Amino acid sequence: MSRTGRVIHHSILAAPRRRLRIGRPAAVALGVVLATANQGAAQDRPLTADLEEVYRVGGMNAEEWAFFEDSVPIAFDGAGNLYVLNTQASQVVIVDPQGGLVRTLGRKGEGPGEFNLVSQFWVWRDGRYVVQDMGHGAYQVFSPTGELERFVRMGAGAGPLAMIGGMRLWVRADPAGGALIAQGMPSMFGGVMSSVFEEMGEIFGDVGEVPEPGVDERGLERLDLTGDLVSTTPILQAWRVPREEIEADLDVEDLLSNPESLVGLGDNVRYYEPGFFWDVLPDGAIAYSDSTAYTIRIARPAGEIIDELRRPFSPEAVTDRIRRASIENALQQFEQERVELMGEGDNAELAEFLGPMMEGMVDAFRESAEKREFYPEIAVVRGVRATWDGALWIQRRGEEPWDNAGPIDVFNADREYVGTFAAEDIEMPIAFGPDGMVAHWEFDELDVPTLVVRRLPGEVR
Repeated sequence: MSRTGRVIHHSILAAPRRRLRIGRPAAVALGVVLATANQGAAQDRPLTADLEEVYRVGGMNAEEWAFFEDSVPIAFDGAGNLYVLNTQASQVVIVDPQGGLVRTLGRKGEGPGEFNLVSQFWVWRDGRYVVQDMGHGAYQVFSPTGELERFVRMGAGAGPLAMIGGMRLWVRADPAGGALIAQGMPSMFGGVMSSVFEEMGEIFGDVGEVPEPGVDERGLERLDLTGDLVSTTPILQAWRVPREEIEADLDVEDLLSNPESLVGLGDNVRYYEPGFFWDVLPDGAIAYSDSTAYTIRIARPAGEIIDELRRPFSPEAVTDRIRRASIENALQQFEQERVELMGEGDNAELAEFLGPMMEGMVDAFRESAEKREFYPEIAVVRGVRATWDGALWIQRRGEEPWDNAGPIDVFNADREYVGTFAAEDIEMPIAFGPDGMVAHWEFDELDVPTLVVRRLPGEVR
C-alpha cells in the first residue's frame, strides 16, 4: 500500500497520527485559543538538536543498491549495521556503520529465501532478521549472514487470503530475539474479514481458515517465530476508549460496487480519541500512553505496571471553534491526499482507474467528517519511542489540535526528565541504533529519498 493510502486510512478512522510530508495544512480558524500548547512550557528544559552526521546514502545520483523509491522500512542491529527493506526490488540492503554496502539479499520469486509480496521487516539485535512476506503468507527468518533459517506460516490456512493472519497495526522486534511484539487490528476489521472470507470461498473454493481474532487495536501480543507456525500470546491490554461498535455487514459485492461504504466504518471513532502509543524497552518492558493525560506507563510483558512518567500538561477541552476547525482541516487534508493520489505522471493510470470510485469517496468522506462526534478533550501525547539504550522520547501535540509533530520530551534510562527538543528542531527518528545512531529519511525537490544517519549526544541516548 502506498504512503498516501495509509494516510487516507488514518484520516478516515481517527485524528491523523502524523504530519503529511507534502506539507501540513494551514490552520483554518485564526484566533483559536490553544492554551495547553504552552501549558507547562515554562518548565521545559530546552535541548539543542546538535547531531553529528555519520553518513547518507540514496538520492538522485545514488548507486543502484542505494536508490530507493520510497521511505521504506529501516532498522539497526547491535553492530551498528543499518538494514533497509527495498520493497520495490524485493531486497534487503545492509549498510555498515560508515555507510558502505555490506551485502544485498533476496529477490522476487516463489522459492526459499525469495519474496513474493513484502512491505515490512524487523531486525533483532544479534543481526538476525525477519521479513513479513504477505504473498507467501509467512514470516521468513534469516541468520546474520543472510541464510534462511525457517519459514513461519502466519496461519493454519494455505489459501490466497492466508496473509490476513499477519496483519497488525504496529509491530516491534522483541529485544530478546525470536519473537515480535504486535498491536492488534481494530475490532471492526474481524467482521469485515469474516464476510470477505465467506464470499471469496463461494467464488474460489477453499481460501483457508478465517484467522482467529487476536487482541484489538488497544492490546499487544507476542508473536513467537521459533516454530513452523506463528503462535500468539496476549501480553498487555491498554485502556479501551468506550464507543458504540458498528456492525460490519459488508460483503465482497458491496466493496466492489460501493467502495465508499468502507468510509462509514469509521463513523464511531470520534475526533481526538486518545491513541495507543507504545514501544519496547531493551529489557522487554513496554512503555505506553493510552489516555488524554501526560502519563507514560512502564509495564512488564505480563502487563504489571512498574513505573509511570508524568509532566505538567493537561488535555484541552474541545470547543465549538475547535470542532469547526477540525472538520475543515480533515476535509482539506483528504483533498490533499486525493490530489496526490490522482496526480499526473506515475499515477496517471491509477487515477483513471480510481476516478469514478474517488468521486463517491469524496462525498462519503465529507458526510462522515461532518457527522463524526468529538471526544470531549484533546490528548497531549502523540508518540512514544524507546532508544537503543532505554531512554524514552515522548512526542507531544503541536499548536493545532490535529498536529501530531509537537515538541519531544526526553527521559533517560533512569526515567529522569532530561529536556525537550523544540518541534521545529528535530523530527522523531525512524530508527534508533547503538552508539547513539539514529536514521531519518530526507526528500529532495523531486521527492527522491535519501537515508541520513546521525549520532545523538550522550545525554539523550
